Amino acid sequence: MDNFEDLSIDEVAQLIDQEVGNARAESLSSCSVVAIGAKPCGGPWGYLVYSEEESDPEKLKLLVERYNELDEIRMKEEGYGSTCDYATEPTLTLENGSCHGEGYAWNAGDIIERHNLNN
Repeated sequence: MDNFEDLSIDEVAQLIDQEVGNARAESLSSCSVVAIGAKPCGGPWGYLVYSEEESDPEKLKLLVERYNELDEIRMKEEGYGSTCDYATEPTLTLENGSCHGEGYAWNAGDIIERHNLNN
């Protein structure tokens, strides 16, 4: 089940969204981030916010690693450019029982919006 090699980037994005869920947490100490995406200029696009209470951190890291590989390939194949700003880790907060971040944070549901998978 942990073999994501045959999946498209959109399919991996959906699995990441399912794993993150609503990022529900009882305490801020359960909130965490993982770097996500591969900017053509280098570094991640941002930081995926998740709850260690709701997500399996190891599974999520494997999914994000695969996402990052596919994103790097996509950026090269499609000739994407990017700003060369550095995505900094967001400050995390607990809002209405869910982990949340500002700035370069990808909060619960953001990956689906970024891939236009709301259908």
